[in-house]
Amino acid sequence: MYAEWASLQTAIQTDPGNTSVLNIFPQTVGKDVACAVVKSMSQALSIGVNSNNADNTNRLMSEKDVKWTMEVICYGLSLPLEEHEALRDCVNIYCEWLTALNPQPKSSVPAVLLQEPNDYIQLMFKHLYNVFIPRPKSGIDLVKRQALLCHRVLRHVQLLATESMRNLSRGSWEAMLKFLLAITDTLMAPPKEKDDIGDQIGERVINVLFELWLLSCAHCFPIPSLWKTFRAMSLNWRHHDALVSQWHRINTILTSQLLKDRFGTDYPELQVSDEDGAILPTSMTQDQVIQSWFRFLHIISNPVDLSNIQIISQTPKFLHMALTSEVVIDPAQHNCLRSLPQIFFKAMKSVSILVDAFLGVSQNTVKDDMSFLSSMASSTSMSVRSSMPSINSGGSTPPERRKAKAFSVSGKHKLVHSRSSVSARSDSFSSENLTPYHLTLDSLPVLAAKRPKCNSILHMFGAWLFDGALLGVKVHGEDDMGTSRVRSSSFVDGQDRSQSVITSSSHISANKNSANEAGRAEACGALCRIFCAKKTDESILPVYLARFYIALYHALDVSENQSGPALASVLFNSIDLLRLDLDGVLVLVPRLLDAMEVVLSDTSPKIRYHDQIPLIELRKSAIHLLLSMLCLPLHFKSLTIKDIVKSQDDTTQEPVTVISLRVRITELLLKALLVEVDPMNTQMLLGGLTLLVQDLSVFEEMEKAALSNQDPLADTTTYSVTQPAGLDKDRADSEASVKMTQSESPRSAVSVGSTSSGPDLTTEPETHHQIKARDTAHGLFGQAASVVSNRLMASWKLDLNIALAAIEVILGLSKVKLNPHNSLMCKRTIKWMCDFIVYQCSRPAPSHSKDLHSMIVAAFHCLMSWLVDHHYLLQDKECLHTVLEVVELGISGSKSQNRASDPPKFKAEKDLMPASERVKHAAEAVLDIIIDHVGMFPPPCGPESTCSLLDEDTLLKMPAGYIVPEQQPAKFRYFVLENAIIIGILEKSVNSEDTLPSLTALIRGPFGRHAWSMQLRHLAKSHQNSLTVVNKDPGRPVPDDNIGVHHNITHRHFPEVVDAIPKTKSESSIPSLGQVIDENNLRQEHDKILSFIGAQVDFENKMAAKHKTDREKSPFPNPKVDCKAPSLCDEFQTARLFLSHYGFLTLEALKEPTTASLPPSLVMLNSGNESLSSDLDALDRIPTRSNDTAFVFYVKTKQTAAHSIINNVTSSANVQPQFLAFVQSLGWPIDVHRHAGWTGHMTSSWRTTQEDTPEPYAAGTGGSIYDGRRQVLYWADVSTEIAFVIPSPYMYHLTPQVIPSARPSVGDPVNHILMDEWH
Repeated sequence: MYAEWASLQTAIQTDPGNTSVLNIFPQTVGKDVACAVVKSMSQALSIGVNSNNADNTNRLMSEKDVKWTMEVICYGLSLPLEEHEALRDCVNIYCEWLTALNPQPKSSVPAVLLQEPNDYIQLMFKHLYNVFIPRPKSGIDLVKRQALLCHRVLRHVQLLATESMRNLSRGSWEAMLKFLLAITDTLMAPPKEKDDIGDQIGERVINVLFELWLLSCAHCFPIPSLWKTFRAMSLNWRHHDALVSQWHRINTILTSQLLKDRFGTDYPELQVSDEDGAILPTSMTQDQVIQSWFRFLHIISNPVDLSNIQIISQTPKFLHMALTSEVVIDPAQHNCLRSLPQIFFKAMKSVSILVDAFLGVSQNTVKDDMSFLSSMASSTSMSVRSSMPSINSGGSTPPERRKAKAFSVSGKHKLVHSRSSVSARSDSFSSENLTPYHLTLDSLPVLAAKRPKCNSILHMFGAWLFDGALLGVKVHGEDDMGTSRVRSSSFVDGQDRSQSVITSSSHISANKNSANEAGRAEACGALCRIFCAKKTDESILPVYLARFYIALYHALDVSENQSGPALASVLFNSIDLLRLDLDGVLVLVPRLLDAMEVVLSDTSPKIRYHDQIPLIELRKSAIHLLLSMLCLPLHFKSLTIKDIVKSQDDTTQEPVTVISLRVRITELLLKALLVEVDPMNTQMLLGGLTLLVQDLSVFEEMEKAALSNQDPLADTTTYSVTQPAGLDKDRADSEASVKMTQSESPRSAVSVGSTSSGPDLTTEPETHHQIKARDTAHGLFGQAASVVSNRLMASWKLDLNIALAAIEVILGLSKVKLNPHNSLMCKRTIKWMCDFIVYQCSRPAPSHSKDLHSMIVAAFHCLMSWLVDHHYLLQDKECLHTVLEVVELGISGSKSQNRASDPPKFKAEKDLMPASERVKHAAEAVLDIIIDHVGMFPPPCGPESTCSLLDEDTLLKMPAGYIVPEQQPAKFRYFVLENAIIIGILEKSVNSEDTLPSLTALIRGPFGRHAWSMQLRHLAKSHQNSLTVVNKDPGRPVPDDNIGVHHNITHRHFPEVVDAIPKTKSESSIPSLGQVIDENNLRQEHDKILSFIGAQVDFENKMAAKHKTDREKSPFPNPKVDCKAPSLCDEFQTARLFLSHYGFLTLEALKEPTTASLPPSLVMLNSGNESLSSDLDALDRIPTRSNDTAFVFYVKTKQTAAHSIINNVTSSANVQPQFLAFVQSLGWPIDVHRHAGWTGHMTSSWRTTQEDTPEPYAAGTGGSIYDGRRQVLYWADVSTEIAFVIPSPYMYHLTPQVIPSARPSVGDPVNHILMDEWH
């Protein structure tokens, strides 16, 4: 950058301007002259303590006098520290004279100085250099006194620059900058020693240098030679952490202003503290800011050089120290170089902060990121001390044990969004805060939409970051320390060497230094954030991609030379790496998988990861990456993944294909699920497991469809997705049958997670058959269901969030279509869910809470889904008994039989004590599903309605029941049953041919509306043929008059044995009939009765003889006495019959007294009420399922106005084809006017009548046809229905307005937004 300009370093270091004429005399002469003159001047100028004479303040009247006096003061400034008073008076005199350029100079300033102040001030700068020259072998007290004098000089120099900036000439500015460079080089270039003058004021000197240099950029921009000198001399100071601190501080201040100038005020601001913000001159132009920012950025050259002790220690001062010291032989062995890893980390952290600032990162933390430096410094220093020999040069105190100085910089730099000030990265390098700051994925950057392209950021910082990321990675052909590799300060300087580094990187071997791993991790993290900030339509140069992949390849090394911090930083900052469609990113998949196996396989790591990234967050990042590669194997299949560092002569290793990684991905997912303890990570893994099973199921279904299209007679057996392409048919059939047998076996169905405890699930190694079972959706489905169900019962049943996620996964598995069905595992899953409900319901009363009941309700909902999708399970007697037993438990709170040996407890004997009303309703919903929908969903009308579409109008319009509309209400008779069901009865059949008692009933209840047609029959219609055979007339029998032998039998009142019993006297107590007649003279009456009896006997005998004669003469059959069938009844009160047969209308019910608290079980409504029809219509519009509406918008880049966003969907030319494919995958299109379900609006939903829409549908739209006027996209299942609406300008007349950037609240509707360009 300054190749054509000469450096002034030699001229500054050898400038004789700080020597006096008194130096040619003996030291005692010069000291006596200087002390006498300075003491006199101090008294004369009223600067001394005991002088009050103001008349002699201006004795120096001529230029000659002033110059002679300045020669004396110059010598006085170089006196030993023992002459502190003289040295102090010299400093005080010059500090007074420095006010010559002020608007109101001090009265002690000679008049000659006021005439040409710039010339004399330039000379004073050279003389003041002597104050900062170290005095060897001085005591600590004298050094502290010298430090106070230096601080006074620096303070007055700062006042001169800030208060007299307009009066300073260019020569004065350059002299001041040279003075600051000279004193800084004198103090900071030598190796750091304890309690020397450089240790005391080094940080303050660098602070003043950077601040005044920045001030000079605004008022007198330094010439290129000065910039080159600044850069060259700063290379000798890089062993001081104060240099990197001030470098970062100035860079942050300039970057903050640069972002405002280049991107506007709405760009996320790099906020600095008020103290640091005041350093930047307000008069700086945009061009000055840009030029200053670029030059300050490269002031310390390549920050990666800080990691190389050989480079830092090869300065002239270090070499001179090694030649003169009796202890240190190699300059790299000096004690002060132990802090280089910490300094390197600070430098890379600073670069990382600048990268984040350009990316528009806004953090959600109020702590300083750099507070982590203190703990990192401590750990780094310990690792360095353990790896370096203990050589004490001067007994210096380690940096971490030093006390914070009064002049340490603690300004805070934060990244904030324009609408919300949230703090972010900081430059506080002090060790005051010893609490490490932990990163979380929630604090990951939210990138700005107007951020620069990745190439632009890499042009500026790429070379440094790539060098830092490859730190410790040795290229074959280099020396041991890697000094032959030529480093560049920026990518601009190193473009020509980039390709050579990449070309030779195929022979890279690891040679890492653990002390610098923190800085290397920062570089890797910054690179990952840059590449993950790629926009959709953005392309990155291949050279950058190649270097990035090489850096990540070695950072993800899991061999014995692995770097824990670098590996953790890469995983943490690259969670979206596989989602950005980077060219060639698949080469990193095996390496990423190796790293994720190390992180996810064990919760107790054996290596040390990044101290700033908690292990839980690191595992979360690895899970994100794992989820992003789940679908890759089945998408890319046999695509070969090349090894980017594999040598050309190595042909022993077989090429890796994407499909070959599927088994490893599946095993890692299952293993991570078994050992994970964090709720959020577990939920993410559960979602990935669902995706894995569903993806494999859909893939096999598509493969079957493709095979059947090619060969209609092809076998439908499920094959493994890892089946070789050249496998013959017989071998394929054999392997497929083996795999199906394994997946059907009970052992393979619960191969993972078959025990009750979490950690024990991985103790037994899996067999080859169990691993092979995962090759098919059938086997993977069984293992997934087994793992989740066992973990739910063993470890997750007490955690609400994990339990709900696990139940959702099990519910999702019910939707997986398998052929053939895994009936055994489905039955076990049903049993596990029932056991889960039983366990939760049986927990003690103090444990029952809203969360517990939410888990039970979710389990019932999952059970409902399984029964609907796998209705064949209820054909199993044991499964049906288990389900109904759990339903009974949910409704009543207890079971009828706790054990099979217990006698059943009937419903009337049980107390109704459910766990809660929610649990009771959920159990009742399952019972309703079993009765109404299992095996019958979707109904004939489709999933758009779970109820009957027939209503009163439709039934009365049928041919058998058609009447005029005015008479319709009177034809239906309405009753309320059990205060819960409204039944409308039409005493007509929909079939006009029915002659039996028939009726049509519309039943409305909590389960919806249903229409039933009923007949009173003795046998079902299915027995009609057998009924005809039974009732067929057998014909009249043949006449037969033979009535058999007639026997005359004398009937006795008592048996014959009674006559043999001897009579007793008591029997004679009742007189006989003869005795009674004789005693009472009743013979006449007796005879009269006997005559009547005889006449009657004669008459009956005569009539019997006559009847016999007539019967013998009559024909056969006799039409008068022939039996005839009764006539059929054609008038019935079918409503009364129906109600009485079902037990609602009985004599006992009519006799029961009515009570005010309990309504009767049967109530008849007034069918003639005019408002009844409208009330019933309103009741029919109450849905039986939950309904939702989702609005879909297509938003292009930089679109904020609502009307322009909605206009995108008016034409298919305005949207991408992927958007239309995405929209059509949400559901199926339905006509709003003909749809019987939810349409997105109350007025048009749940129709029973269809309207004619003769107008054709619009064609060529970008989705606006689904705006809700004519069509919407609809999806439904047995419990939920959702409508997807794409708003269009035809339906909504919108005025131009800007969409607010504030996030929606929790209760706001959720909108699906598909971006044309992802930011």
